[in-house]
Amino acid sequence: MSAGLVVLVCALLVPSAHAAPEPDSYGYDPDAHTVRGSSSMLSAPELAKGTPYRGTLRGSEPVYYRVALDAKSHTYVSVVGIPGPSTEHTATNSLRVTLLDADGHRCDRQGAGFAIGVAQPLAASASRMIAPAGDAAEAKCQQAGTYYVAVSRYRQRAGAAPWGLDLRVDAEPPLKKSRAGAPAARSPRPSAPDGTPVAVEGGAGFAVAARVWGSAATDEIAPGQSRFYRVPVDWGQRLTVAAELAGRKKGPYVANGLSVTVYNPARMKVAGTSASYHGEPATAELDALPAVAYENRTAPELKAAAMRFPGWYFVQVTASPELAPAWGRTPLRLTVRLGVEGSARNRPVYAGDPGVFQVPGAQPPAQRSKRPAATETAGGGGMKVLAIGSFTAGVLVLVVSAGRVLRARRRAA
Repeated sequence: MSAGLVVLVCALLVPSAHAAPEPDSYGYDPDAHTVRGSSSMLSAPELAKGTPYRGTLRGSEPVYYRVALDAKSHTYVSVVGIPGPSTEHTATNSLRVTLLDADGHRCDRQGAGFAIGVAQPLAASASRMIAPAGDAAEAKCQQAGTYYVAVSRYRQRAGAAPWGLDLRVDAEPPLKKSRAGAPAARSPRPSAPDGTPVAVEGGAGFAVAARVWGSAATDEIAPGQSRFYRVPVDWGQRLTVAAELAGRKKGPYVANGLSVTVYNPARMKVAGTSASYHGEPATAELDALPAVAYENRTAPELKAAAMRFPGWYFVQVTASPELAPAWGRTPLRLTVRLGVEGSARNRPVYAGDPGVFQVPGAQPPAQRSKRPAATETAGGGGMKVLAIGSFTAGVLVLVVSAGRVLRARRRAA
């Protein structure tokens, strides 16, 4: 083989040190479409179901998007607001997501605020629920057609930095056969996962959250940083969540030094908690959650109602920026314990593709990577391996073909 061909093949096989750009402070889906919200419903751009989007929210006025809904599926519109560095971190400066029908009547409104006074991504999900057949006449927003999504900030001060937006729309199909029952009862807290923690690198957003298969994981988190993790939870299974910040030298008391929030596959908030920190080990642990059950959506308690379908459950861990004055910007050691108890049971049967509302069929990998694949989604983890394999095979074909050409030239000479 000629020296030139060897150099070419080596250049193809060895990744460039400059191939990957520096990531943003928030981890958007790498396949996200950029969309610009409109100040008017009449010119609102459409958001397609199952497609990730990224946008911007400026000022105090809402921006609008439109969605096309059928008359059968439950629909969830999730928006993550990424605040700017100069944002006022109070509960009165919050994110609002409102779903409206074609006439401008409100179907649902949900919000999220800086309840603990810490700068962090805020997620809220507005929904359109299809009422049972007997209640359809009294329910709102049941018809198929065009609906609108309004995204706004509540009591936004003039001159504040713009927010980034992470948006998506997901539909939950109806069941093949209706079912009735009571919401899952809360039971005693299951034991936390034990064993040797596995090292992972938490993602910077929902779409790039690190996989944790119902076990303990170790990571690092810097003051002011949010880390995202995801764990598959199936029908009938219960999730436990705890985060532990390792001790360092003793220092001042920081209320809400570590906060933990859990979201379901539709990015609806399930529950949250926090722990103070003053240099000694601190643990933020959620109260017991009910098992995942279809009937939970009728529960009066929001925490139970959010445990309504299977799929990837997301855990957001945030370290307060107030830790920096005493302990600097050096990352602190973090342990995240995500336990999943029970086997899958009481599975309802959907009348269509459940999309994100299902547990991926892949088994836990034999060796987990320190840096999770950003493009990996439920059911699609093998695509990256396939792409690498195809690329390698193509390079081998190139090498073999080049060798044959060189041999043929030597014979001809």
